[in-house]
Amino acid sequence: MEYFIVRQDPTITNPILPLKTDLDGDFVCSSVFAEVVEKEHAVYLDYLEKPRTIVSDQLKKLFVKFEDHLAFTAIVFTDVKKGTQRLYWLMDMVEKNCISQETTYYPDGRINELVINPKKVELDCIFQVDSQTEPFTIINLDVAESILRRPFLGLQLQRVKLERY
Repeated sequence: MEYFIVRQDPTITNPILPLKTDLDGDFVCSSVFAEVVEKEHAVYLDYLEKPRTIVSDQLKKLFVKFEDHLAFTAIVFTDVKKGTQRLYWLMDMVEKNCISQETTYYPDGRINELVINPKKVELDCIFQVDSQTEPFTIINLDVAESILRRPFLGLQLQRVKLERY
């Protein structure tokens, strides 16, 4: 099986971002409102990495088709001045301790090149790598192909190396 890292597209320079939220690591709630300010030509992306993993309603529907055990919390992006609201979802994924010893690191401890051990992934299609330095959302080839067949905006896929046996 092949795996891919899902990343927010850094080439989009004007994504919409929440201004005020309670999205800390211990956040638990059924829904939350996040104030945003829509600048001119602002873009609502389907995948946001910060402050936590947030996906559009359309991307959530796709993910649920592959993994029914993913947990989501509704978040409504609200622009008070324009009177607009959009539904997004905070993702809570299974964390897998699947980082291979073949992974390379920068001197400051950040991961340079992620290599995962496919034996530790089991059968999960969508998961997060249990990393102390940065979060990595990983999807398998089936999910990646399904994403590429649809007009999602603001995400990139990067192939992940697998540990050699």
